[in-house]
Amino acid sequence: MASYHLVSSRYNYFKLAQRLFFTGKIRFTIILILIGFLLVYLLRALQSDDEFDINVDSYEFQDKLSSTQSSFYAVMIDAGSSGSRVHLYTWPPYSGENRGLIKVKMMKDAKGQDLQKKITPGLSSQSITPENAFNYIYPLLKFAAQNIPVQRHKETPLYILATAGMRLLSLESQKAILDNLRENIKSNSSFLFAPSNVQVITGKEEGIYSWISINYLLGRYDHSVAPKPLVAINLENGITTRPRTVGMLEMGGASVQIAFEITSKYELEEIRRRRGAATREDLKDVLAQFDLGCNNHDSDHKYLVYVTTFLGLGANVAKEAYLKFLIEQQKRIQPPIIERIPQLNISTANNDSSSPILPPPPLIPKTLSLSDPCLCRNCPLNVSVTGVDGVQYNLALVGLGNFDHCEATLRKLINPTQERSVLCKFNVSCPIKELANTRISFTDAEFYGFSELWYSMEDVLRIGGHYNYFSFKKAASDYCSTEFKILKERLGKNLYPNADERRLIEECFKAAWITTVLHVGFKMPKDFKNYQSALAINNNQVQWTLGALLYRVRPPSPHVIDKEIQSQRAVVSDLKSFHNILFLLCMLIVLVVIAIYLKHLNQMIYRDQTIELDRKYDLVSSTDRSSDTVLLIERGTGRINDF
Repeated sequence: MASYHLVSSRYNYFKLAQRLFFTGKIRFTIILILIGFLLVYLLRALQSDDEFDINVDSYEFQDKLSSTQSSFYAVMIDAGSSGSRVHLYTWPPYSGENRGLIKVKMMKDAKGQDLQKKITPGLSSQSITPENAFNYIYPLLKFAAQNIPVQRHKETPLYILATAGMRLLSLESQKAILDNLRENIKSNSSFLFAPSNVQVITGKEEGIYSWISINYLLGRYDHSVAPKPLVAINLENGITTRPRTVGMLEMGGASVQIAFEITSKYELEEIRRRRGAATREDLKDVLAQFDLGCNNHDSDHKYLVYVTTFLGLGANVAKEAYLKFLIEQQKRIQPPIIERIPQLNISTANNDSSSPILPPPPLIPKTLSLSDPCLCRNCPLNVSVTGVDGVQYNLALVGLGNFDHCEATLRKLINPTQERSVLCKFNVSCPIKELANTRISFTDAEFYGFSELWYSMEDVLRIGGHYNYFSFKKAASDYCSTEFKILKERLGKNLYPNADERRLIEECFKAAWITTVLHVGFKMPKDFKNYQSALAINNNQVQWTLGALLYRVRPPSPHVIDKEIQSQRAVVSDLKSFHNILFLLCMLIVLVVIAIYLKHLNQMIYRDQTIELDRKYDLVSSTDRSSDTVLLIERGTGRINDF
């Protein structure tokens, strides 16, 4: 009987399992439960992803955005006097670090060269036909459009900044050219453009942009990286310590430009006193204050810069003034004989007053043979010069190659105490007074020299870089005292790969002029060790267009960054909340399904147990009735039998 119940129980559970796992509704329930668990697993996996582990204070979220967002671009066109050149710049999204600036770089081509294109002549050549200004500049716009991703054109600013060539034109000519550019670029270019993006910049602005560019390439605006030479800024609102910026010197053919930061109110007061200015406002021609950072009240990137241009101190103009000086000296010793070209005076025999009277015949320039200490030894040079008196002289110069004598002569040209300087006679914008009013504090200062200041040290002497007066003077003296024919032989053997014959002739004068400007004009100590000439910085050519871009494209404000980060954090927070709600919803569904399943299971078990009990009861009842009947029959039979 026990074995019968065991077999019956196993049979019942087998039937129950068959009903549970092989009916359609139960299969659907099982699949739903599995899907619920799968969703739970996926959600928990997403929720544990590092993407949502964000430290907002350290701008980690912004850095992650920077790694995925596209770069920004800018188009800068330098419209110079000899030609116009387009420079393409790019930088990644700003990280939010307010101790540095945006990370700007020149775009590169497949060979790693800077992406740039130049056209000639300069923009000022369109003064006769200003209606063609846009057609002139169009090749540069096309070049930029081909190299910047099309989808970024609408957010890529375009700037066209013109310099010296355009400054020489009349205001009417400038306006006609600029108006043509503004009108046509607006309707024919997809770049981000405003009318103010085309302008003629001043020499002061050009100097500021060069100064910004140099210090940017040297990393002097990145205040988060150490070590760097530090300086205490003591101007208005207390003392601020930050990396020391470098000063900039640039010598061209016509002028010399200087720019350096003013770090002390005492230095500022000395400049005001020397220039006879009553207030700081009176110094606006030589002072520029600007903030390269994101806050106008943030002193980290606020700079006060002294910048000025000395017209007449450039190497070519100075050489012409020097030759005038030689003529003046020679005239004191032996006045030149100047003859007139014979000319027949046509007149009537009867002295008719109506006969034409011809002007006096032109003067015949007299050739002057002069010994020139600023020419290399026995170097011949024939040159025509208009003297201070307006008379033209033909000079036949022969080089002495005496560097000391050359320096001594040039000191007379630049001596601020000389009232009747030849430089001032030659140029109405006399630089001598301006030079005397410029006082530079070389204590703890650092300067870089560019253009002719580099070429005169490197092209022939091959000592460009860190400057030492005594080493430079020795190299220049040795060169000047060398016979010209030997120098030409060296040039023929390609020993001066960066020079030509003109450089051989001019080198002695330019080297002496550099030492004169530095040590007599700017009063740089001869033992000063923090000056060097440069053509490039960290393998990057110094272009003022980079400084112009940094001046115009500021980093976003930290408040903007914070808002963006808070917005992103809110998005992430909302996303987390959504995931949590979804997770709870899925768990609720799973619990409901489990509850329904258990209820259904209990109902089936209860129903099966009831059926089984009824069946057992019927079986037992049937068995009992059969036994009773047999007994009664037997008994009855017996009784019957008894009867």
